[in-house]
Amino acid sequence: MKTAQEIADFLGGTLHGNGSVEIQSVGSLERGAEGTLAYAEGKHVQHVASTRASCVLVPSGDYPDRTHIVVEHPRLAFARAAQWLIPDEVRPPGVHATAVIEAGAEVGPDVSIGAWTIVEARAHIGRGSVVYPGCYIGTGCRVGDECVLFPRVVLYPATDVGDRVVIHAGAVIGSDGFGFVFDGTRHVKIRQVGRTTIGADVEIGANSCIDRGALDETLVDEGVKIDNLCQIAHNVRIGAHATISSQTGIAGSSTIGRRATIAGQVGIADGCRIDDDALVGAQCGVPTRKRVPAGDVFWGTPARPLKTFKTQQAHLSRLPSLAAEVKRLRAELDELKAARG
Repeated sequence: MKTAQEIADFLGGTLHGNGSVEIQSVGSLERGAEGTLAYAEGKHVQHVASTRASCVLVPSGDYPDRTHIVVEHPRLAFARAAQWLIPDEVRPPGVHATAVIEAGAEVGPDVSIGAWTIVEARAHIGRGSVVYPGCYIGTGCRVGDECVLFPRVVLYPATDVGDRVVIHAGAVIGSDGFGFVFDGTRHVKIRQVGRTTIGADVEIGANSCIDRGALDETLVDEGVKIDNLCQIAHNVRIGAHATISSQTGIAGSSTIGRRATIAGQVGIADGCRIDDDALVGAQCGVPTRKRVPAGDVFWGTPARPLKTFKTQQAHLSRLPSLAAEVKRLRAELDELKAARG
């Protein structure tokens, strides 16, 4: 429990109203209850006066009947306050009796390993990491300090995970890439012998899959955030602090730039290049070896600049009326031809 004044001090904001009001949790502006902290930005500030939340983070303004804290970026401040108010679950260090730690594996201090987890030889788990029940950490894997692996995470051999990485339930890291050659009769598998490297402060969503490199490396750089149900193929390289939304598939050897944004249900074919700070909109289809320039916004299938996409969509929306107009003009033309005999 914190007071509104303590939260304001923590965030470096300016408090207006009752600084002693107690805050126990966080909530939405619309459904926040007494004892919660909410935030408001843009058009939502009109609801500050009517919210039941005990304190609201706002970018500016004066609300005489509402305790509020003025901060520069309310959503960012809210995220930081929520982390402070609601700490992560603390699991006691130790190895469960049913876990299997093979000879030669290294388990650092203050590590928690849950039931039925398997840690194979030459694997390393760093200080303070938490491995929930049912995980598998393959031969020679490295898990950094203060990582969290939720239940049923699978790390294939030759996977490196940096510090403070969070991997949600059911994710598979380092599985074989989809590489085959047809010999005229059957598909011959290309051995996948590369590594998978996950940088520090990455978060990987539930049931996402990241393939190992075919010969070299699949890289997810620091600070990348990957949503649930994503597929990252072999030799893909994802730049620092990129975000990838749910149900996206990225084919082999494509590159995603730093701070790029990939929206939901995007399909990126092999050998594509999404440059730094680019945005690829929801349900885009990016064809093989297509490049999205730095800072550009692309939309549609095949993916194209947003301005072009909007112009084409506007034309498409007028097709029924244009068809009716053509039909009318054709009828008039037929009448003229008939009149001239």
